[in-house]
Amino acid sequence: MIKQKATKDLKSAKLRELLRVLTEHHTWLEKNGRFGQRADLSGLNLEGIKVPKTNFSLADMAGTNLAGADLEGADMQGVNLVRSCLRDANLRRANLQDADLSDVDLRGANLTGANLKGADLWRANLMGCTISPKALHEALHCNKT
Repeated sequence: MIKQKATKDLKSAKLRELLRVLTEHHTWLEKNGRFGQRADLSGLNLEGIKVPKTNFSLADMAGTNLAGADLEGADMQGVNLVRSCLRDANLRRANLQDADLSDVDLRGANLTGANLKGADLWRANLMGCTISPKALHEALHCNKT
């Protein structure tokens, strides 16, 4: 019982800190970098977090553990996700345009309807992920035949 409470308290503290960082990030985005601060979530363990439709655009999330996270409809345009874990993540309808997904673990992730135009998928693990051929071709800059 005590261990469950401690785990719940830790999760609440993590979510409060994430909310603080994202509030500063939104100010930074709205004020063109003059106020607020760009979100630096690099290296954090955010496994299983549920933050659909959140604006992470241009955030630094390199090496972040987002396994099993619900990021449906999130704006992740231009985000740095190098070496992050998005295994089994819900990225349905997420905007990943121009995102750096180099060396990202996307095994089992759902990318249905995601915008991957201009995304860098260098050495990304896409095994078992759900992705449309069109989205994959846009990310890989394939020529239409």
